[in-house]
Amino acid sequence: MGEKKRGRRRKLGSIVLKSVALFTSAWLAIPLACWADEGVVSPEPQATTSGTKTSAGLSDFNTQFRDIFREPSPEDVTRKPRIRPHLVATTGYISNASLRPGQKDHAWQARIAPGLTLSFPWQKLYTEVDYTYGFNTTQGNRTSANVNTHTLNALARYDLSSDTVLAVGNNIQWSEIPLQGGRTFTLETATAQAKHRFGERLDGAITNTFQWFNDNSKEPPFDQTNEFVDEGIKAEALYELFDSLSVGPSFGWNIRSFNEREGKNYWQINPALNVLYKLGSKTTLGGNFGWGHRKFTDEGFTVGDTESELVYGASARHVLGQKVVWSIEYQKSLQDTFDTNFVFRDDPHSVTLDNLDRRFRVLKSHRIGTAATYYLTERHSLGAFGDFQFISGDENDHVETRTKNHEKAMELGATYTFRLNRYVNFDLNYIFGRRFSEENNPNRNEYTFHMVTAGVNISR
Repeated sequence: MGEKKRGRRRKLGSIVLKSVALFTSAWLAIPLACWADEGVVSPEPQATTSGTKTSAGLSDFNTQFRDIFREPSPEDVTRKPRIRPHLVATTGYISNASLRPGQKDHAWQARIAPGLTLSFPWQKLYTEVDYTYGFNTTQGNRTSANVNTHTLNALARYDLSSDTVLAVGNNIQWSEIPLQGGRTFTLETATAQAKHRFGERLDGAITNTFQWFNDNSKEPPFDQTNEFVDEGIKAEALYELFDSLSVGPSFGWNIRSFNEREGKNYWQINPALNVLYKLGSKTTLGGNFGWGHRKFTDEGFTVGDTESELVYGASARHVLGQKVVWSIEYQKSLQDTFDTNFVFRDDPHSVTLDNLDRRFRVLKSHRIGTAATYYLTERHSLGAFGDFQFISGDENDHVETRTKNHEKAMELGATYTFRLNRYVNFDLNYIFGRRFSEENNPNRNEYTFHMVTAGVNISR
């Protein structure tokens, strides 16, 4: 594949989620929220996280192949095996650590996460192993918790030919559960992918993903293990009709089986058509339109045992002049109450907008977000983002109380980044969050929070 084609593919890839390797150095930015998806069954998570950057926050946006294996840089390819240390350290203040309307708990939060990456380039094969340890603490008047996390990530990429790439990866995360006396959860994600270029204009890819989640924190009155296995396959193709327009189909299938969460086992299919359009040299438009069909397989749930919805989305990314990058995205989807797509995010924070009611089998989600970055100089940049989500769930999908869930949530924020050199970044962030729930909804409380964080990211 020529340098011109490689450059075009890297540019197109910038609008999607990029790399597991980046994930390992930034995971769990703020304590106590990483477990809040399918972990301990409690009315509310005990704390929040930092805000999302919208381009990474919208889950499963299929306008281009999701490249979960980083393409090696020239440095990686031409050098001998390397050891690359990295460190993330943040500290900050949150106005409502408990995320409750009438019991606001002002708290101080901090995190430190050192890690080490070993890379082994050899001819057409690139392998990498990374370990990251994280320590998170939240200290407030009513909230006091420390959390230890461990993340181990391994990947291998083999260029079988100039047109064919094979890759495998495995990501394992262990984390203590806040306020649970050292009990942990485990999330493992194993992935295999094959990508091939059929001629000059057609690309194809097939991806198999296996996940295992286990939460051993049994707590009355919900004395059961939250454990599931998920297996999924996705095939997709993208055909370049013209230099500016690419279209292609995709088809996804997955099955999820819970150990004890009665009524939540399912299989699902997702056929879709994806479009990518370059409107000039500075604007990229994307869209997807498809169908989500989910079938629940547990006996005893004969009412509402199928969810079938049209799913669709659109995105735009534009470069204003030479200093401003702006993007906006919208996605309508059938969303899991435990959404594991954060594993593959560039900025993989498990934000409060993703902390949904875990007792629902499925939720319908409309999500829209926008983000902009202004590069004042090569070292200084300013950013802003807004992320809005509208969620609805039927009473038939609630496995315990059979109540509906209708709510709106939002996060707005601003960031400042100072790049000291190619290895060291300093960040300052402000996030405002709000959730609006339906009246008389006993399951989801409204909340408001303000958060300010500052940190440093060091990576060789």
